[in-house]
Amino acid sequence: MKELLLIFSLILPVASHGLDLTLERAKIIALENNPDIKIQKKNLEISNTDITKQKGIYDPLLSFETGYSTADIPTASTFIDSGTINEDAFNIGGGFSGRLPTGTNYELFQFDLTRTDTDSPLESLSPNYVTSLSFSIAQDLLRDFGTNVNNTQINIAKDNKNISIHELENVISETLLNVEREYWLVIASIKNLELEKKAFELAIDLERRNEIQVEVGVLPKVSLTQAKSEVAARQVDLISSENDLDKSKDALKNRLALDLYSNLNFTDEPQINKINISDNEILQTAFTNRPELKQADLEIEKNETLKSFFSNQRLPKLTVEGRLQLRGLGGDANPDELVFTDTPSDISSQFDEASDAFSSIPQFDFPTWTILGVLSFPIFNRTAKGDFIRSQAQLDKSIISYKKLKDTVELEVRDSIREVKNSNRRVDASRISVELATEVLTNEEEKFKVGLATTRDLLEAQRDLIDAQAAEINAIVDYNISLVELERAKGTILESNNIIIRDDQVIKNL
Repeated sequence: MKELLLIFSLILPVASHGLDLTLERAKIIALENNPDIKIQKKNLEISNTDITKQKGIYDPLLSFETGYSTADIPTASTFIDSGTINEDAFNIGGGFSGRLPTGTNYELFQFDLTRTDTDSPLESLSPNYVTSLSFSIAQDLLRDFGTNVNNTQINIAKDNKNISIHELENVISETLLNVEREYWLVIASIKNLELEKKAFELAIDLERRNEIQVEVGVLPKVSLTQAKSEVAARQVDLISSENDLDKSKDALKNRLALDLYSNLNFTDEPQINKINISDNEILQTAFTNRPELKQADLEIEKNETLKSFFSNQRLPKLTVEGRLQLRGLGGDANPDELVFTDTPSDISSQFDEASDAFSSIPQFDFPTWTILGVLSFPIFNRTAKGDFIRSQAQLDKSIISYKKLKDTVELEVRDSIREVKNSNRRVDASRISVELATEVLTNEEEKFKVGLATTRDLLEAQRDLIDAQAAEINAIVDYNISLVELERAKGTILESNNIIIRDDQVIKNL
């Protein structure tokens, strides 16, 4: 099996100041480095190996055997005074055998040659050569009959491979979802940190201005205290935002299997790409594409295959076998043979040479045809019955699990659709909120300049604008996350990222 490959056409440049990390590059790094994906690739390799292993049951077997024996054979013959026959025998044989998917067992060219030396005076040939060439074929007619039954383990191994492919799809889908979610959370943390820095600078600037105005008596001292309090509060928020950014970066680095001390530069900006949503269409797409449903469907197929197999195993075993055996005999005259007449009898020309043992076979001099039928079955057959009942229960269980999973998928799709719609509305509302907060702050600053607004009024307006801007950033990020979650729920996240899993290859088209 080929090694599972990720084929990419993009080389990631690493500058001395760090890695410029776009969302697309983050996905590629995750596909290359994520340990869960690597583990699932190995599972797919194992599944491919299992198919090869199961196909091996049909590999023909080429066998050879040889042996030598020497024996002292007791005999009560009156023609052998010693009561013992000395016999040396050398044997060599071999042939092809195997099984076909139809339930057919075969033995081809089963050849056997035996050379025997004996001092028995009753044998005409010594040494003698006995040859045999046989062909046999046996067919199961009830149990183990047909390709479906005999290919059961192969078909299950193929289903397991496809399940591994869909599991890989699922792992990649989850990885892409988590990478994009964590990438946008980093972007949100960066934006929020920028806002907190801006708020901190505004608080310092207000403190500086109030300090001057308090010194000249324009503002009361409480205004300076309020400004200093705001600086301290904004500093705490700034530290908290820096901590949140570090945590979100570490989470992303861990997802990408990067060094936690590596320096990353983030360049992408969250966008608002409005989409048209058709609930029924999205739901049907999810039912067609979700890898979990494909896995569950394959589990049903596996259990149906096993049920059919165990149903067949309840049948009696009826085998019909046909055999053709060709024999040959040859050798040299036995010098110790007893002769009962004055004229020794000649050995037939069919057997008087060693080569006759071989020439008789292609000439079909001594064929033997055999047809055999064997019927057998267990009296109670409880093993086969138990296996069948268990397979039926497993099939029912997998069907129930499929229905339950389908309901779960439908719920996830509905939640994802609802989240996209709500996130879209939150984006629109947050933008209006930013516009209004900006207008309020502008008015408060004008009023503060002429003494018509207090420091508290100005600080509240600044806080409201910062909060509104943060809410807008989070709403945009949440909308982008909701879109990828919808792709995941539909089962099209691989397609939307141009990722193809084909047999033992994962291809990322850029």
